Amino acid sequence: MKIGDIEILPLIDGEAIVPGNAFYPGLKDEEWKPYDALLEPVFHQCVHLNTLGGYLVKAGDRLIVVDGGSGPMPKFPFAGGGFRSAFAATGYNRADVTDVVYTHLHFDHIGWASWNGESFFPNATYHIDQRDWNWFLSPEFGFTDEEVANSMAKLELSADFCFPENDAPAVRLKPVFNQIEFLQADEEVELLPGVVALDGSGHTPGQVVLELRSNGEKGLLLGDLVHAQPELVDDNDRGQWNFISHTDHDRAHEAVERFRKRMWDEKIPAAGGHFPGLRWGHVVTDGGKRVWEDIRG
Repeated sequence: MKIGDIEILPLIDGEAIVPGNAFYPGLKDEEWKPYDALLEPVFHQCVHLNTLGGYLVKAGDRLIVVDGGSGPMPKFPFAGGGFRSAFAATGYNRADVTDVVYTHLHFDHIGWASWNGESFFPNATYHIDQRDWNWFLSPEFGFTDEEVANSMAKLELSADFCFPENDAPAVRLKPVFNQIEFLQADEEVELLPGVVALDGSGHTPGQVVLELRSNGEKGLLLGDLVHAQPELVDDNDRGQWNFISHTDHDRAHEAVERFRKRMWDEKIPAAGGHFPGLRWGHVVTDGGKRVWEDIRG
């Protein structure tokens, strides 16, 4: 994908495959049917493919990694460990990376922050929203062994889905602490030339959306503002797209509506943190209704 002179490459770490409504407790099976094309026929059933990984952004003299998958030893249903090979395939060395930006600090986005107690990108500045740092690194933060059904708000914080001794933010980020620069995107922040951090909080307290700007063109890296493309075309009037692990559902939905309107009105392409294949797309009109369309290069 190119936004003006900015080039963006996917860095696929792995995937999680779950039933279509697994992450949306309010979603009825029939409400997913209009979006069957977004499901993968895996294991003889249609499941929702959530790709894990991040993006390599080449903007001027900056080489930027946005998010980093779940790491080298994910726990089922997360599968992966391919981020290192995906990065190597770009032809760059890890030492070439100037900046790492995290849209938020869930374990499936910071998995390659460090490896074996060392920074994975030794020369990079790591950009982290202060609000997420305060949340995930607070003494009160912890993982739970409770069943998801009894602790829906803590799905992605559950020890059933990761190995806290490896994956906790305090563990992953400790080796890079001296490389961190904090931001707070409750207002627009020009993070780097052509890269603007915007508030998308609600999924986590410091979830950011990155807007890429170059030569009059714009594109959005959404992180986990949404987890599936239907959230950008369906208005969630029945609560069907209430994602299971938002820290603040009302704030999360307000953020989705705000960015959805911008994408509709300004025809801005976007890529999500878990869209299948980390592919870009945009909202288009078909037969008088809005639909999601992948951008094919």
